[in-house]
Amino acid sequence: MKTKYLSLFCSVAFFVSAHASEFTRASSFDSVAAFVAAAKAFRPAESKTDIARLFTIAEMGQPEDPRTGKPVVPEDLNSCEAVWEDATHALVFAVATPKTEATRSAAGVLFLLSQSHHRWSISDLHRFTATGKYAEVTCELTAGVGTGYQLGEEGMRPIVTIKEAHGGRGYGYQLSASYTLTGNRLKRLDLE
Repeated sequence: MKTKYLSLFCSVAFFVSAHASEFTRASSFDSVAAFVAAAKAFRPAESKTDIARLFTIAEMGQPEDPRTGKPVVPEDLNSCEAVWEDATHALVFAVATPKTEATRSAAGVLFLLSQSHHRWSISDLHRFTATGKYAEVTCELTAGVGTGYQLGEEGMRPIVTIKEAHGGRGYGYQLSASYTLTGNRLKRLDLE
């Protein structure tokens, strides 16, 4: 009985580690949930993939400090969630906080996933960073529809707003931008 459980545990551990180690922009997944699970299991500090670089932040500090400018890679992702999805597209947001020494840092990535041939893959992405005592990057679905309607239908695009909180210690500020999808690309929305 113990051998059976040990074997099952090893199989699951191998699957998760193999799946996480292959987490690249070219990876494909059975579902949006499988993408989110792979992102949550992803260990950027143990990876050299293109996705690991998205969550890397250069160390800030004084010019004479030899650590200034060195890349700092997070151990793991703090969070990853599907913000919106329909039958063919999904918006997923992931955040990591690399352990920079000079000040707190946060990196967030908005992924647009598209389904093709019953597989989900990354078709576009945008990276966001924040630094300072209160550094934070967040994503919120800011489009809403009334009863009987569904986001993603004609004329009812999903819209997410990304907020970056910077600074602290007497000077803090927030920046924000909204995004939607057009085909298989993310599109930044500006005031008209």
